[in-house]
Amino acid sequence: MKIRRAKKEDISEIFAIGESAEEFKFSKKHFHEKFELREFLKKPKENVFLVAAEGKEILGFIYAKIITEDWCMLDNLAVKKEYRQHGIGSALLNELYKILKKEKIDYVQILEEIHHKATRKFWHDKGFREEKVFVWADKKIK
Repeated sequence: MKIRRAKKEDISEIFAIGESAEEFKFSKKHFHEKFELREFLKKPKENVFLVAAEGKEILGFIYAKIITEDWCMLDNLAVKKEYRQHGIGSALLNELYKILKKEKIDYVQILEEIHHKATRKFWHDKGFREEKVFVWADKKIK
């Protein structure tokens, strides 16, 4: 397995992984559109967008947005269901940390869906701790 920067050729597979990830199904619009993913690629100084690949197959991805000179928002981390529990998410996260350390970014923040126990356990095991609690509220305007 190799971890590398995402490319535009990876977008369809990344999108499919994101669409199938239960963790992202907490809102009507639960994952990014393909055009948004392509936009993330265009700004590598502002965004860290990595994939874990085995040959041409994308196994998982991570996307983070650099907010300030020392703060990053980790937006998405997903691994194909059949490849979970194999260290791929951890490897993606560790590679993200290496890149952020080079940029002197030392604070990473995530939003997690409170009812996804496996996801919450993953983040807790990686050292993330709950600091504030927010409620995601949405409304469809007709």
